[in-house]
Amino acid sequence: MSDNPYAIYWITDHLATGPAPMSYDHLDALKAAGIDAIMNLCAEYCDLHDIQDGQGFEVYYLPIEDEEAPQLQALEEALDWLDEAIYLGKRVYVHCRYGIGRTGTVISAYLLRRGLGSKLVKQKIKKMRSRPANFYQWWLVRKIGKKEGRLTIREPALEWKSLVDLAPFFADHEALLSRIDTFLDHRGVAKRCGIEHAACCGSYVEVSLIEAAYLTHHLNRKLHREERQAAIARCGEIYRRGRELRQSSASQAEGFARLYAAQPLLCPLSQGDRCLVAPSRPLTCRFSDLADGEEERSLVTACRQRSAELSAELFLALAGEFPSREPITFPLVDVISGKFVQTFFYLLSRPADEP
Repeated sequence: MSDNPYAIYWITDHLATGPAPMSYDHLDALKAAGIDAIMNLCAEYCDLHDIQDGQGFEVYYLPIEDEEAPQLQALEEALDWLDEAIYLGKRVYVHCRYGIGRTGTVISAYLLRRGLGSKLVKQKIKKMRSRPANFYQWWLVRKIGKKEGRLTIREPALEWKSLVDLAPFFADHEALLSRIDTFLDHRGVAKRCGIEHAACCGSYVEVSLIEAAYLTHHLNRKLHREERQAAIARCGEIYRRGRELRQSSASQAEGFARLYAAQPLLCPLSQGDRCLVAPSRPLTCRFSDLADGEEERSLVTACRQRSAELSAELFLALAGEFPSREPITFPLVDVISGKFVQTFFYLLSRPADEP
């Protein structure tokens, strides 16, 4: 066992194991390492998962007694959660008390599910501390291996890699958000929409491509599964209430605008006076706190222009060509629900000369 009580053993860039975090300092160390979510396998600590949740981690609790193996159905449900969390870009920490037997069983099952095959899994965990520790745990892993089979169509991969590094685009967008926040600070605006009030949270909002990508990243990384699903469900309610108006409109965006004008609708990300992703909220939400002055209008124009430029650059990086029309915008509700991806792929496949 490592002498470092906060040791983290990375299996991939988004999956790590280790011992149970038994102090707030240990939880802080996990945060500092970029951990977003925790799979807690400790049946012996009945409140540890609640403490972890209270510290801001998304937690999946699969209680397994020491030296035991989980039931197959419970394990498959846990692996579903793990697959989704990693797909969404979260960094997940899997632990039991010491990060050995129970942890090794779940990790081995995950590797098998990713198509590595029994031999590759044994090679992968050979030098790891996390590995099945008794007959029951090895028997379950063998059962999973027979069930999942081996991936032969392509080389097994534990994670999907993005072909485009979004970090530089996100950094430029964050600089834009910071520019507005700094301006508001200099103007002495203490209360911000989405943080201290919800004055603009009933308005129809469209966002640029860079905003859509940035917001989606933070929705996936920062929201817990239940929060994300609840927000998507609220989007579904907006779709249902506005279906007739949208069908009678020239465009979906026009239909949404009519809907919001006809009846008050709270943003799906709004809870009380707070936005679920307040630090990442769109430009329009920040603009709502600006006064109606010449300098403010100039700032809005410059920020929208810069956002359109970043969106065009991002489109170029993703598609290999500049968009045929500008600006590209999406209803915020489509971004929250994920439907904007369909619109984006339509833009990618549309002929360049199509209006």
